[in-house]
Amino acid sequence: MKKSEFEKIIDKTFRGLETKYGFKKIETTYQQRGCAVRFQNTTTELGLTYEIGGTPWLTISDVNHPEEKQSTLEWLLVERGIEKTPTPDAAFLITKMEESKLEVVLKKKNQQLVEYGADLLKGDFTILPKLQDRAGKYALECKRYIAIHKVKS
Repeated sequence: MKKSEFEKIIDKTFRGLETKYGFKKIETTYQQRGCAVRFQNTTTELGLTYEIGGTPWLTISDVNHPEEKQSTLEWLLVERGIEKTPTPDAAFLITKMEESKLEVVLKKKNQQLVEYGADLLKGDFTILPKLQDRAGKYALECKRYIAIHKVKS
């Protein structure tokens, strides 16, 4: 996929965040095997990471405390009951996605973000500790999985 095509998909998919929540695309970083795009409004930062051939993911953070107050759309969906908690072995599976499906996947993620994360987009981060707690427990389960199965990380 060409950079220009990727940029069009990003701009088209996330335009609603600009108009409804005041987000602006502040940075796009291209690497050999992927891309990272950052959006920000006065309270919230969104980070989209896409590695070619993989499934993109979104991080959500408080602009004033990005390191301490951050989680992902995926953990938000688990907390809201939309997705199931992943099993520890899932952390070691390679996710694959055809490049032709990128736009559809991004549209779905954007729709889920708006539907289930509107509070975060408006700067209400009260749910973040729950999301971070879930992620922390999952990380411990993954460490136990590594110890039991002798997985090389």
